[in-house]
Amino acid sequence: MAGFHDWLKLAKDTFSSLKTKDMTNLYALEWPETRKMLIADYQSKIDNDPRRLRRFVRTRSAMLLGLAKRLAPQRRIAFIFGFLWFFFSMVDAVSDRRTFHAWPYIEMAATFMIIVVLLAMELIDKIKFRDELELARDLQADLIPKNPPQTDDYEIAAFNRIANTVGGDIYDFVPLDDGRLAVLFGDASGHGMAAGLVMAVAHAAWRTQLDVDPSPLAIISSLNRILCRTGGPRSFFSCCYFLFERDGNFIATVAGHPQIVKIASGKVVERIGAGSYPLGVKPGMVWQELHGSIDRGERLLFHSDGLTEARNANEREFGDSYVDTIAGWNPAASAAALVETLVGEWNLFTGGSAPEDDVSIAVIARRW
Repeated sequence: MAGFHDWLKLAKDTFSSLKTKDMTNLYALEWPETRKMLIADYQSKIDNDPRRLRRFVRTRSAMLLGLAKRLAPQRRIAFIFGFLWFFFSMVDAVSDRRTFHAWPYIEMAATFMIIVVLLAMELIDKIKFRDELELARDLQADLIPKNPPQTDDYEIAAFNRIANTVGGDIYDFVPLDDGRLAVLFGDASGHGMAAGLVMAVAHAAWRTQLDVDPSPLAIISSLNRILCRTGGPRSFFSCCYFLFERDGNFIATVAGHPQIVKIASGKVVERIGAGSYPLGVKPGMVWQELHGSIDRGERLLFHSDGLTEARNANEREFGDSYVDTIAGWNPAASAAALVETLVGEWNLFTGGSAPEDDVSIAVIARRW
């Protein structure tokens, strides 16, 4: 049995770890997000209702229904029963104020215990699911290089931030035995566990194909064939694959991914790749091979759409033009410095709030 000292210790731990920002975020970030999810199916009807009181009632009704819909059927019945029992007990308690009756208050306490038990069940489910997600996160973390390899010809820097416990972005850089550099930068559709599974399949297929034939045609064809077989109807993988020669020449294929930005002397001089389908849509598709080069001191900037589509408190997007502006601030900046600057500006722009989508950035610079 939990004693008084156990509760006292819990209270001390709670208040000692609590920060003002945590309480602010509870109201300013977590509650609006929860409310938005619960009333999503009825948002348009609520917004179109001209009467303020009716909007208030519709919102509370939609929230209650949204909460009940997310429970398992047996828990849903218990929740509705407990809610109605509490409501009638409260009416009974206030209907006759002249005489005090303890029974309605006992019933209200019983309904409270029903809600607590339901909360405990949901919490246990969340803990089990969280443990599985954390395992998947740890496995995924091993796929994304924390310290990208460096070569005599290329400087590489990268950053990744996932929106949920498991993300769908991937990048990897593999120096080949003959001196070439193979680069995969991709983004699975959506985010979360489903996107993470698609990403893991794509990465494993890419690594396997590298040992067989690292040419873009072979790589992209192999990935598309495997993803079409293993993925669902919405399991797309937007990616780009570059194969760099030691002299700066490269062959690339871009499949539904945001354009890669080529930067020279602090200016965007080229955007590589446009108008192509992602992988996993249809078997037998063919993607164009792109040929190009980067001179000494020039850089290629890769980013997922989570960067440019990030929004601030005013619902403004970060945007491609701002990325271009940042890229020109310091023409002599290293690859790592450019990535760090982009990440810093992105954090300032969003106010440090949690991203709605995974954000990945990579810069490959040819050494002088």
